[in-house]
Amino acid sequence: MLPLSEDELLILLKLSLSDSLAFPLELIDIEVLLLKLREVEADSLELNDINSLILIDIDCELLKLSLIETELLKLSLIETELLRLSLIETELLKLSLIETELLKLSLIETELLKLSLALTEADVLSLALTEADVLSLALTKAEVLSLVLAEADVLSLALTEAEVLSLALTEADVLSLALTEAEVDSLALNDVEALSLALTEVEVLSLALTEAEVLSLALTEAEVLSLALTEADVLSLALTEAEVLSLVLTEVEVDSLALTEAEVLSLALTEAEVDSLALNDVEALSLALTEAEILSLALTETELLKLSLIETELLILSLIETELLKLSLSDADVLKLKEDDIDCELYIEVLPP
Repeated sequence: MLPLSEDELLILLKLSLSDSLAFPLELIDIEVLLLKLREVEADSLELNDINSLILIDIDCELLKLSLIETELLKLSLIETELLRLSLIETELLKLSLIETELLKLSLIETELLKLSLALTEADVLSLALTEADVLSLALTKAEVLSLVLAEADVLSLALTEAEVLSLALTEADVLSLALTEAEVDSLALNDVEALSLALTEVEVLSLALTEAEVLSLALTEAEVLSLALTEADVLSLALTEAEVLSLVLTEVEVDSLALTEAEVLSLALTEAEVDSLALNDVEALSLALTEAEILSLALTETELLKLSLIETELLILSLIETELLKLSLSDADVLKLKEDDIDCELYIEVLPP
């Protein structure tokens, strides 16, 4: 049976009190009912306690859930901080990349400065070489002019030798006119000797011609050396040579006039003058020796010119070698820079994102 409520119990008590006379035995049942009511109240209290405990458990669970939510919020905050740190790391990486780019630009600027310095050094060296070439050209011009003057002197000396020989012949004519017929007979043998002397004089003239050929060979060597000159220098040298040749021709004409005058004067010479002319022959021989010495000096000058040209070529080769060494050093610097760039890129790739 279901338990009675309090109202129902009170109604029953009233009925029992009203009917106490009719129902004397039901008092015991009322007490029993009261006891049952107390038990029911105790059960209801226990039920309330159980419900309160259940509510407390629910509150505890809710608190646990709130704690879990707070922990989750803390974790989300930590995640946001980690994201901020990752953003800061990305910014630092960007800055490091910018620094590497700046370093590359600075290296490129240094390389450009090195190249500009190398170009300026090359320009200075080229200017020095051009100055040396100009000086060498001026020296070659002066040497060519000196050689031309020496040739003119040699030609004038050869003409003086021819004059001396012509004077000797005129002296022989004067002596032959002054001799008697008997002396003419005795001088027939001397004529043979004079012919032999004339032959020797012809040989001397041929030697003078060979000397002129040697001088022409020296001129050809000088022309070979002057091939390095510019066209303007060659034209100027050709003009100077033409002027020298014209001067030589005028000197030859003057010498021919002097020969005619010498022939006129030689007719009036005395025997003492003949002796002095013999001394002049000795002087002419000494002049021939000096001409040979001049030719040897000209040959030594050509050898010195060749040596100077060889020295200039060696200097040019040494300059080329220095430039090659500089280029090799610049290539080594470029390789080092490339290796450094590769190391930087590898380091950037190894860094965590």
